Amino acid sequence: MAIQVSPNGGAASSVSSTAVMEAPGVLGSLLRRLPTGEDFRARIGDLWTRSRPWNEFFNTAAMNKPELSELRERVSQNLAYYAYNYATIFAVLVVLMVLVSPLSILGALAIFALYTYLFALNPEPITALGDRVVLDSRGKSVVVLVFSLVILWLTGAGATFSTLLFVVATIAIAHAAIRKPPGEADFESGIPGA
Repeated sequence: MAIQVSPNGGAASSVSSTAVMEAPGVLGSLLRRLPTGEDFRARIGDLWTRSRPWNEFFNTAAMNKPELSELRERVSQNLAYYAYNYATIFAVLVVLMVLVSPLSILGALAIFALYTYLFALNPEPITALGDRVVLDSRGKSVVVLVFSLVILWLTGAGATFSTLLFVVATIAIAHAAIRKPPGEADFESGIPGA
């Protein structure tokens, strides 16, 4: 416990972050492995800064109907070039999905808790049923997969998440198909990659 003096002169106690991170046992082990709020903000900021400029992404002057012969190359180039933009769209839609369906938060927390228990807190193989069953990494993955599918089905998040993946994939493929690749010259305007 860290004792802090409050602005009105009284003593206010609070738990310092180092005391929490040094907690013994399972809780301390879990807390040391979790990313902090700063880590999460840094990852989101990194995703945002690696995205291509949004005015370039939505530039309708650089969109046209592709020739069938160039469609595959155009899609693969644009999917690679705008991957962080598509990931940002996915992240925004995931946040909206969670806000609309709060039960999915509980499901995600349950899946995260099982994953953390099996992989972070117990990295070695686990024995169950009196040494008759040994769960190695592959066995743990199967347990997490089956548990995840059941939780996603019970919370209804499975259908929502599948719809979300379909929507983002449709947006990404449609955009990648009609957007000129970044290096393709626009002969009408004389601007390369416009």
